[in-house]
Amino acid sequence: MSKQFSIDIDNYDFKESVKIQKRFSDLDPFAHANNAAQQNYFDIGRADYLSKLIEFKPFHLAPVSLLVVSYQTDFLHPILPQDEVEVKTSVYHIGNKSLKMFQVIKNIETGVVHSVCDSVMVAVSISDGVPSSVLFPPEWRVRLVEIEGREIN
Repeated sequence: MSKQFSIDIDNYDFKESVKIQKRFSDLDPFAHANNAAQQNYFDIGRADYLSKLIEFKPFHLAPVSLLVVSYQTDFLHPILPQDEVEVKTSVYHIGNKSLKMFQVIKNIETGVVHSVCDSVMVAVSISDGVPSSVLFPPEWRVRLVEIEGREIN
Protein backbone atom coordinates (compact mmCIF):
# COMPACT_ATOMS: atom_id res chain seq x y z
CA MET A 1 0.00 0.00 0.00
CA SER A 2 1.52 3.31 -1.05
CA LYS A 3 -0.10 5.66 1.47
CA GLN A 4 1.66 6.04 4.82
CA PHE A 5 -0.48 5.77 7.95
CA SER A 6 0.26 6.24 11.65
CA ILE A 7 0.52 2.46 11.98
CA ASP A 8 1.31 -0.43 9.64
CA ILE A 9 -2.26 -1.42 8.76
CA ASP A 10 -1.22 -4.69 7.14
CA ASN A 11 0.68 -6.05 10.14
CA TYR A 12 -0.75 -4.26 13.19
CA ASP A 13 -2.11 -6.44 15.99
CA PHE A 14 -5.52 -4.89 16.73
CA LYS A 15 -6.86 -6.27 20.03
CA GLU A 16 -10.46 -5.09 19.62
CA SER A 17 -12.91 -5.60 16.78
CA VAL A 18 -16.64 -5.50 16.21
CA LYS A 19 -18.55 -7.02 13.29
CA ILE A 20 -20.70 -4.56 11.37
CA GLN A 21 -24.23 -5.25 10.24
CA LYS A 22 -24.85 -3.16 7.14
CA ARG A 23 -28.26 -1.67 6.41
CA PHE A 24 -29.97 -1.00 3.09
CA SER A 25 -29.91 2.73 3.90
CA ASP A 26 -26.08 2.57 4.08
CA LEU A 27 -25.88 2.05 0.32
CA ASP A 28 -25.39 4.76 -2.28
CA PRO A 29 -26.78 4.54 -5.86
CA PHE A 30 -23.76 2.39 -6.83
CA ALA A 31 -24.57 -0.16 -4.08
CA HIS A 32 -21.49 0.85 -2.06
CA ALA A 33 -21.62 1.66 1.64
CA ASN A 34 -21.55 5.46 1.53
CA ASN A 35 -18.93 7.54 3.32
CA ALA A 36 -21.30 8.69 6.08
CA ALA A 37 -22.28 5.07 6.81
CA GLN A 38 -18.61 4.11 7.04
CA GLN A 39 -18.01 6.92 9.52
CA ASN A 40 -20.91 5.48 11.54
CA TYR A 41 -19.17 2.08 11.43
CA PHE A 42 -16.08 3.73 12.92
CA ASP A 43 -18.28 5.27 15.64
CA ILE A 44 -19.68 1.81 16.46
CA GLY A 45 -16.11 0.50 16.80
CA ARG A 46 -15.08 3.51 18.89
CA ALA A 47 -18.06 3.12 21.24
CA ASP A 48 -17.42 -0.62 21.60
CA TYR A 49 -13.75 0.01 22.41
CA LEU A 50 -14.46 2.83 24.87
CA SER A 51 -17.13 0.79 26.66
CA LYS A 52 -14.25 -1.34 27.93
CA LEU A 53 -12.57 1.79 29.29
CA ILE A 54 -15.27 4.07 30.68
CA GLU A 55 -18.89 3.94 31.72
CA PHE A 56 -20.91 6.04 29.29
CA LYS A 57 -22.81 8.80 31.03
CA PRO A 58 -24.20 12.14 29.87
CA PHE A 59 -21.46 14.79 29.95
CA HIS A 60 -23.04 16.65 32.85
CA LEU A 61 -23.00 13.48 35.01
CA ALA A 62 -19.51 12.19 34.18
CA PRO A 63 -16.54 13.70 36.05
CA VAL A 64 -14.40 13.15 32.93
CA SER A 65 -15.39 12.06 29.45
CA LEU A 66 -13.84 11.80 25.99
CA LEU A 67 -14.65 13.99 23.02
CA VAL A 68 -13.57 13.46 19.40
CA VAL A 69 -11.83 16.65 18.30
CA SER A 70 -10.28 15.49 15.04
CA TYR A 71 -10.47 12.63 12.60
CA GLN A 72 -9.16 11.82 9.15
CA THR A 73 -10.74 9.06 7.13
CA ASP A 74 -9.34 7.48 3.97
CA PHE A 75 -11.72 5.43 1.84
CA LEU A 76 -9.54 2.86 0.07
CA HIS A 77 -11.91 0.24 -1.40
CA PRO A 78 -15.70 0.22 -1.72
CA ILE A 79 -17.78 -1.88 0.65
CA LEU A 80 -20.36 -3.88 -1.27
CA PRO A 81 -23.58 -5.41 0.13
CA GLN A 82 -22.09 -8.92 0.19
CA ASP A 83 -18.90 -7.86 2.02
CA GLU A 84 -18.70 -9.03 5.64
CA VAL A 85 -16.73 -6.35 7.47
CA GLU A 86 -15.49 -5.56 10.93
CA VAL A 87 -14.06 -2.46 12.56
CA LYS A 88 -10.73 -3.00 14.27
CA THR A 89 -9.75 -0.36 16.82
CA SER A 90 -6.58 0.51 18.70
CA VAL A 91 -5.25 3.36 20.83
CA TYR A 92 -1.66 3.98 19.80
CA HIS A 93 -0.77 7.15 21.72
CA ILE A 94 -1.76 8.73 25.05
CA GLY A 95 -0.76 12.31 25.77
CA ASN A 96 -1.33 14.50 28.82
CA LYS A 97 -4.93 15.32 27.88
CA SER A 98 -5.66 13.25 24.79
CA LEU A 99 -5.37 9.93 23.02
CA LYS A 100 -4.91 8.93 19.40
CA MET A 101 -7.03 6.11 18.03
CA PHE A 102 -6.57 4.22 14.78
CA GLN A 103 -9.29 2.14 13.16
CA VAL A 104 -9.72 0.05 10.03
CA ILE A 105 -12.77 -1.38 8.35
CA LYS A 106 -11.57 -4.77 7.17
CA ASN A 107 -13.18 -7.50 5.09
CA ILE A 108 -13.48 -10.56 7.33
CA GLU A 109 -13.14 -13.06 4.47
CA THR A 110 -10.50 -11.44 2.24
CA GLY A 111 -8.56 -9.25 4.69
CA VAL A 112 -8.94 -6.22 2.38
CA VAL A 113 -8.82 -2.92 4.27
CA HIS A 114 -11.71 -0.82 2.97
CA SER A 115 -11.23 2.34 5.04
CA VAL A 116 -9.02 3.76 7.77
CA CYS A 117 -9.71 6.42 10.38
CA ASP A 118 -7.13 8.21 12.52
CA SER A 119 -8.68 10.27 15.31
CA VAL A 120 -7.81 12.36 18.36
CA MET A 121 -9.95 12.37 21.48
CA VAL A 122 -9.56 14.79 24.37
CA ALA A 123 -10.40 14.20 28.04
CA VAL A 124 -12.95 16.82 29.06
CA SER A 125 -14.83 17.84 32.16
CA ILE A 126 -17.82 20.12 32.45
CA SER A 127 -17.77 22.58 35.30
CA ASP A 128 -20.27 25.42 35.43
CA GLY A 129 -21.72 24.07 32.18
CA VAL A 130 -18.55 24.81 30.21
CA PRO A 131 -16.47 21.91 28.84
CA SER A 132 -12.72 22.16 29.29
CA SER A 133 -9.84 19.79 28.66
CA VAL A 134 -8.40 18.02 31.69
CA LEU A 135 -5.49 15.71 32.38
CA PHE A 136 -5.98 12.16 31.14
CA PRO A 137 -7.00 10.07 34.19
CA PRO A 138 -4.16 7.73 35.27
CA GLU A 139 -6.59 4.83 35.78
CA TRP A 140 -7.67 5.15 32.12
CA ARG A 141 -4.03 4.94 31.04
CA VAL A 142 -3.59 1.74 33.07
CA ARG A 143 -6.78 0.25 31.59
CA LEU A 144 -5.73 1.11 28.02
CA VAL A 145 -2.41 -0.66 28.54
CA GLU A 146 -4.39 -3.71 29.73
CA ILE A 147 -6.72 -3.57 26.71
CA GLU A 148 -3.85 -3.15 24.24
CA GLY A 149 -1.53 -5.61 25.98
CA ARG A 150 1.43 -3.27 25.51
CA GLU A 151 2.84 0.07 26.66
CA ILE A 152 1.39 3.11 24.93
CA ASN A 153 3.48 6.28 24.57
